[in-house]
Amino acid sequence: MFEEIDFIQELKSRFPPGPHVSVGIGDDGAVLHPAGQQVVVTDMLLDGRHFEIQSCSPELAGRKSVAVNLSDLAAMGCRPVAAFISVALSSGVQTPQRFLQRFYDGIEQLARHYHFTIAGGDTTSWDGPFAVNVCLTGTPFSNAPVLRSGARSGDRLYVTGPLGGSLLSGRHLTFDPRLRESEWLSGSGVVSAMMDISDGLSLDLHRLCRASEVGAEIIAEQVPVSSDVETTLSANERLSRAFGDGEDFELLFAVAPDSEAALRNAPFDLYQIGTVTAETELILSQNGAPQQLPVSGWQSF
Repeated sequence: MFEEIDFIQELKSRFPPGPHVSVGIGDDGAVLHPAGQQVVVTDMLLDGRHFEIQSCSPELAGRKSVAVNLSDLAAMGCRPVAAFISVALSSGVQTPQRFLQRFYDGIEQLARHYHFTIAGGDTTSWDGPFAVNVCLTGTPFSNAPVLRSGARSGDRLYVTGPLGGSLLSGRHLTFDPRLRESEWLSGSGVVSAMMDISDGLSLDLHRLCRASEVGAEIIAEQVPVSSDVETTLSANERLSRAFGDGEDFELLFAVAPDSEAALRNAPFDLYQIGTVTAETELILSQNGAPQQLPVSGWQSF
């Protein structure tokens, strides 16, 4: 089976950072010189995979295309600066100009709210489905970007909101990138590692721990399950949805135990879900009984 995480690791080894890049492949974004003050993130979104154009408005498609990149910047403790948007419009669209106007209306709402510039891109048409790639630049809220690789044994693990049910509820199209939370957390100076939960808590936690060369123990009873997850499901099924549904775009971060007190002043909800461990395996403790945490979540291949 093709494993995306192993392929990314292969690329990371094959193409290490150069003299003008301090952090390259493997994190939520790349960090460029000078002094790590420029961060670049990018995502490609496809009709039929990330949204359904037949049932999703162009405004929401545009909004999500940029919001997922804003979430990556939030994961690195950065504010957005400039966006570059490349669109491949399906030749079957009846009114392409009106479609693109509405698509950019959704983007403009975010640009105005988060104060960044649409600085360039490309537009073309083809016989395939609608596709869009967004590249977004940013600068750190604080002294430096926050990476996935800084978690240490004993750190406490937190998330910024309940998880699961995003796709069925439509929240994956309307979520608010956690930039406000990221700015506060970056300013607190206590976060050792951070990433956003785009593919599911289980899979993304594996990625954070792999980058930091650590493990984790998650307390099942402390994982916040979204009200978007069907209440008719059993407790174990609802927990599984929180671990594996993905598209939540909450922040997952680690904090040293002697710095936890600073989080009490946070002007938003935080949920402690577990602890970083020295062993590299991931454990789920449920009703006091430990078991291996399975890898679940969205994989591209």
